Parts: sequence; structure tokens; C-alpha cells
Amino acid sequence: MPRLRYIEESEKTPQIRAMIASAERTGAPDPRVVSIMTRSKVGLGWVELWNKVLYEGVLPHKLKEMCRIQISVAHQCGYCSTVRSHVAKAEGLTEEMINDLFVYENSPHFTPREKAALRYANLFKQGEHAIDKDEVYADLAKHFNDEEIIELGQLCAQTDGVGKLVKSLNVVSWEEACEINPKRADAAPTQQAAE
Repeated sequence: MPRLRYIEESEKTPQIRAMIASAERTGAPDPRVVSIMTRSKVGLGWVELWNKVLYEGVLPHKLKEMCRIQISVAHQCGYCSTVRSHVAKAEGLTEEMINDLFVYENSPHFTPREKAALRYANLFKQGEHAIDKDEVYADLAKHFNDEEIIELGQLCAQTDGVGKLVKSLNVVSWEEACEINPKRADAAPTQQAAE
């Protein structure tokens, strides 16, 4: 049971209805979280921003979705780790790839560019001390231009920061997520062992 209530039908404006319908179509963000966030003007603004970060820009959505899921599983957010973008699936993201997110360096499913993004997402989740290094940006520069690096950093920042808030809202607990996808139960420990 979420710690904050969902928006009531009587509170929904046409804009909020459209945002919830969009979330239902795309699969991410989850309509349940949109139904909580849109109860606040700032939350409404965040939904708009998140949709821009996740679906617009120059980076492939599939790559951003892989990074989002990797960070979400690392902090054991049941909601974020079970949500799947229908757009990323259409771009070729499979559950087999998602299951390899924590062994990505040795997985044949990822390109060198995708591996660089996943390395960055992994370091981002560890904290600012892990990404505040010249070698991190030198690695990124081999695969991404400045505009792409800014976009990747924004995605990781939103995923990590808002993901912590969403986890605390208890929309879907880690235990419930593991019932939905039992492989999630082992994902975070695998990640920690890989660090």
C-alpha cells in the first residue's frame, strides 16, 4: 500500500488525465507513480521533466532504459525494477538483456557504447566520489559526445534521486517485485559482488 494516496478522479485535470494515459501507453513512468506525483504542482513538473529526459534527447531510449533499470535494481526499488518501457521493448530491449545488466562487461548482448553507459550508471549509483574522476569522463568520451554525456548524467541523476523517493512511497515493495519477477531477488547482491 503506497504511503501517499493516488489522485482522486475528481482532482484530475485534462493535463493529468493525459499524463496518466501516456504512462499507461509507454509503460514508464508507471501510471501509479504519476497518479501520486500529479497531486502536486512540483510533482506535475517532475512528470513532464522525466518524460523529456527518458523519451526525448539524442540518446537511444533503449540505452537510457537499461541504465534506469540497473540503478533501480541496485537500490532495490521494487517499483522501478519491475516497470518496463514499452518503447524500449520495441527498440529491442529484452528480459534476457535486463538479466545480464549486472554482468554486462562479459555479456554479448551489449555494444561497447552500451557497456560504457552501464559502467557510468553503476558508478553514479555508488556516489559522487565514484564519478568525480577524469578517467570516468575519458571513458565516456570514447563513446559519447558532450551533449550525450549531459543527457546520460541527467538520466542517472533523476533515476537515482527520484528513485529513492519512489522507493520510499512503497508503491511496489522489493518483496512484491520479487514475486512479480523472482530473478530480482538475486539482482542487487549480484551487483554488489560485481563492485
